[in-house]
Amino acid sequence: MAKIRKKPKKNINKNININKKSFTQSTPNIAEKLDNEMVAFLDTEFLTSQIKGGPPAKLVSVGFVVCGKNFEEVTRFHSYIYAEDKLHDRFQEMTGIERKDLLSAPDYELVMEEVAEQLEAWEVSRIYVWGPDKYVIQRDLLEYRKDISKRTRKIVNRILRMIKDIEGIYSAKLDLQSAGIGSLKIICGLGTEVSHNALDDAVDLKNIIRHIDLKGCSEHILQIMKKYTAEKEVYYRLRRFREKWDDVSEGIQEKSLGLLKELGKVDTVEARALRDDLLVMCTGEAMVFPTLEEYIQKENVKTGIKNTNSEITQNNI
Repeated sequence: MAKIRKKPKKNINKNININKKSFTQSTPNIAEKLDNEMVAFLDTEFLTSQIKGGPPAKLVSVGFVVCGKNFEEVTRFHSYIYAEDKLHDRFQEMTGIERKDLLSAPDYELVMEEVAEQLEAWEVSRIYVWGPDKYVIQRDLLEYRKDISKRTRKIVNRILRMIKDIEGIYSAKLDLQSAGIGSLKIICGLGTEVSHNALDDAVDLKNIIRHIDLKGCSEHILQIMKKYTAEKEVYYRLRRFREKWDDVSEGIQEKSLGLLKELGKVDTVEARALRDDLLVMCTGEAMVFPTLEEYIQKENVKTGIKNTNSEITQNNI
């Protein structure tokens, strides 16, 4: 990709350019819009409560990539947002964000004004997200940003009007119930990892949509994905136990282990759920449903496809 040259800054008090017609139209193919428009793919990271019914998610990071025709990138943006909140372990483990990152980050107003400035400078007409990002930004604005200036509030509301969630549109296009970024990357042969970094995830989303719009997806892999989603839902609906039972007699354990062997011969998701329940009850060995990558490999073995999953996705999608 050619070296990106940043456009001169413009006055952020001006209205962000918005293609009003695009608000009333669905987006079955973003690639078609890029012949005449600049768009952004955006993602956020937000801190959620560990308590059921706790406070709403708080925005702590935003990232986006702007691109034009053929999804060619022209600029990228990422910033943490200042916050003094204590970060729970799960959040830090998933995102890699540490408290020091947020304590040294610019204030919310500065970040959102820079976001608006970049969008205006590149004449972005639409911002695409996958999932609840728009709702998170909206709730965050209402719950945590009551002291910001009217100017910044107007800027954020203009940004919100530009955001379109494409999860439902592209899930329908692929005839999938709902798929996360990680699953979509596997389907498109773009790797298996999700970084949970706002900019990286925004770039992943752009690459996924580019692949779907310009290359399409293998019907073989899509059918496996549908089967995987259905079976995984059944498996976790049937599972009942997660820990070893105390005071299980040797006789019961012996009978259960015998039943486990018999269930191992039955290749159904119901048998697998019962088998895994018995296993954890008797031995404490906790089992989980296979990953999508593992499931694809297993299905390919059944159908006689010998390629590894990475080869399948790279060669056939």
